[in-house]
Amino acid sequence: MFKPFAVIALAFIPSFATAAELDGVWQGTLGKSAITVCFNGADGEHGSYYYQRIRTPIQLTQANDNAPWVEEGNTGFWALQKPQGDTLSGAWSKTDSGTPLPLALRRIGADGCGSDAYNAPMEAAPLPIKTEKKTFQNHTYQLKTQGPRVTLKLEGDSPAVQKINQQLAALAVNDEDLTDYFYERREYLGRNGSVYTSEIEVEPAYWSSQFLTVRFYRWAAGQGAMGISWGLHSWNLQTGDSVDPWTWLGGHQQWHDAYSGHLKLPAAFSTWLAKQTTTDEGCPAITDYSNFHLSFNTQGLQLSTPANGDGCDNDLSFTWEQLEPVLTEQGKAALTSLKLP
Repeated sequence: MFKPFAVIALAFIPSFATAAELDGVWQGTLGKSAITVCFNGADGEHGSYYYQRIRTPIQLTQANDNAPWVEEGNTGFWALQKPQGDTLSGAWSKTDSGTPLPLALRRIGADGCGSDAYNAPMEAAPLPIKTEKKTFQNHTYQLKTQGPRVTLKLEGDSPAVQKINQQLAALAVNDEDLTDYFYERREYLGRNGSVYTSEIEVEPAYWSSQFLTVRFYRWAAGQGAMGISWGLHSWNLQTGDSVDPWTWLGGHQQWHDAYSGHLKLPAAFSTWLAKQTTTDEGCPAITDYSNFHLSFNTQGLQLSTPANGDGCDNDLSFTWEQLEPVLTEQGKAALTSLKLP
């Protein structure tokens, strides 16, 4: 039976190097390409590598001590000989077929994939940018992702659209986002060679002829349900001005960042809300919460409390007619445009 040349060549390597033998950071070449490689010897059969011209890490795993190192997505596998001091050689091949390429590496650091030696060059380079064209209910927009910064951009060049795009771009950036992103990436590279960071989504939640609401969602890496946070930000499409629905009820949302904030319920609305709701046994009254999400459409307002898995979530809807007694003058003035499709 015919075997690909890659498989035949790898068969001549007598044994595979283990993570314990490879622990540290290595630099050298894969074929003619300059690469940096790391292995977490003390933490199991995990590693990572990147091409120095690209600096995007790719996970490496080894099923057991007698197996080759496999790239994430099975895009290639490595047969590494046991290191000779700080020198390492082997062969790389695609998983299906093809001529193997030589690996020639030299150890440059004793620590693993969470170290400065492996991460500092990546962190000094600009993060790659991914740009996508998206559609929401026949409205098109652009989404640009660069690490932890996800920027939504509306199409068009009207003054209102330009104003909204400036605000959306500002919301995508905060002082700690890159620091947190690099910390998370180092943490999981050091654990298992993976690039595991917070899940971040930015997408329209409501889009009418008059208003736009964008949802900013973040799930912090490794924190379970308690690491989920999100915020709704709205704009008047005619003027480009930011809109806070709480002002229609006499309140004001205080934002920590695009994904989280807090609010003290307006007194008049809190009294009215208590009369509209009942409290389940073992759950707090809705007026006891300090964190709310308020969205709107042509029919009315939707009020919810963040889900935390305790069975006490609130998700309430009120029509504009029901809300009329507690609408502020600002809310009453906006009512006509709020009802337009």
